[in-house]
Amino acid sequence: MRITAVIVPFLLCSLSLPASAKRVVSLMPSYTEIIFALGAGGELVGVSNFCNWPAETAGIEKAGDYLRPNVEKVYALKPDVVFAGAWAGASSSKQLSAMGVKVVRLPEEKSAADIFASIRLIAAELGRKAQGEGLIRSLKALLPAAAPAAPVKVYIEADSGGWTAGGHSFLSDAIMLAGGKNIFGGENRGYFQASWEEVLLLDPQAVILLSGAKEEFLARPMAGGLAAVKAGRIITGLDRDAFSRPGPRLFEEIKKLKNLLYAEK
Repeated sequence: MRITAVIVPFLLCSLSLPASAKRVVSLMPSYTEIIFALGAGGELVGVSNFCNWPAETAGIEKAGDYLRPNVEKVYALKPDVVFAGAWAGASSSKQLSAMGVKVVRLPEEKSAADIFASIRLIAAELGRKAQGEGLIRSLKALLPAAAPAAPVKVYIEADSGGWTAGGHSFLSDAIMLAGGKNIFGGENRGYFQASWEEVLLLDPQAVILLSGAKEEFLARPMAGGLAAVKAGRIITGLDRDAFSRPGPRLFEEIKKLKNLLYAEK
């Protein structure tokens, strides 16, 4: 089952908006994708500069990014509700609240379960609880049934310069759900810059590159000695946006990653 097959039925709902339709602003790409998946894309009057999926977001007013939203523009859009990250742009959220705008600040997602919690919060606010539960069931159905006895040790490079994910990142949980084990999963932080020496020492059996080319990775000092390189598990085929956002599309990428980690060589 592809994620489009999961989301399309919900998108169709937006063709006939309920009488209680709201004017909504989303300041995070993942919230925007959730809103569309709930069938409420037609209620969006403003999105962040980084919101680029689905294609319909191109025609929606841009209201700045999640760290620095354009407060004046958001206010001018006369939203009934603004969805913002509780961990980002706190001063802007306070400004909007002081101006009489309702701001729903969602906690940072650190696991797949937190993504389901965000879906429920957004769905409840939009009066679409049933659609929210249906979406969650569909996403859970995409997850692998059982974890392997010996998970593959994985290093994920989320951005150039060795930026990776620790145990407080939903990316670490996504790797686990795909049957892997994040080599930096024991780090009590979200994202940080790991040294190349640490990567060599931990010797991952698979490498996920969300940024950069495979050729550049293989050219690094002593890269040829890594178990991942010897096994041919340098993974570059994941959708960067879909995998790096805590939204509905992540779950299809988890399924894809499971197949890549355990593909016959």
